[in-house]
Amino acid sequence: MNAIEIDYILSTPVPLHARFTISGFTALLGRSGEGKTSLLRALAGLLPATGAPWQGLAPEQRPIGYLPQETRLFPHLSVLENTAYALKGKARLDEARALLAELGLEELAARQPHQLSGGQGKRVALARALAHGPQLLLLDEPSAGLDRQTRDETLDWLKQAAGARGIPVLAATHDYDIAAQADALALLAEGRIIQHGPASAVFTAPVNRAAADLLGIRLL
Repeated sequence: MNAIEIDYILSTPVPLHARFTISGFTALLGRSGEGKTSLLRALAGLLPATGAPWQGLAPEQRPIGYLPQETRLFPHLSVLENTAYALKGKARLDEARALLAELGLEELAARQPHQLSGGQGKRVALARALAHGPQLLLLDEPSAGLDRQTRDETLDWLKQAAGARGIPVLAATHDYDIAAQADALALLAEGRIIQHGPASAVFTAPVNRAAADLLGIRLL
């Protein structure tokens, strides 16, 4: 699995300095308003920021797949056409069809978005983000709108799909269950990363009271 070290400084919409390594499935846990979404948008080139990597590159030049919280499939396109949207060349539909088969979604290829369940729609959106072979996948609140069972099934599917391709994932979340199932966990508070490491280690040994509070752990 590849790893990407990021070091980003934002001044707007919230002051923020985030430096940590994204490897495997990394959860970014923080309260509302701390800047989780802003960091993802900065990495995607949609907000001004300084730092590495990819500083100065336009969004379309960055090797990133980004799924905002309100990701929507194109309603007038089939699942196959949605998946092929970012691909180029005459073989784009064949490539998209092969990807759907590889991801176990081939039976959905001819369906329209309104014919999909919430979990199916999320998986197709993820397939579309994976189609162009990004170096990093960014997810904003990936559990939004999903019940617990669908969330867990979708998360397992995503970790397998991204892991098989060596693509690290950064998921911004306030969901403790997603944080606990992550390979690595970064805690965002007070405009900075206050702790980062394997998720099990972070939950077992929060470095300070702020980290413990964020994890919902009561220190004696």
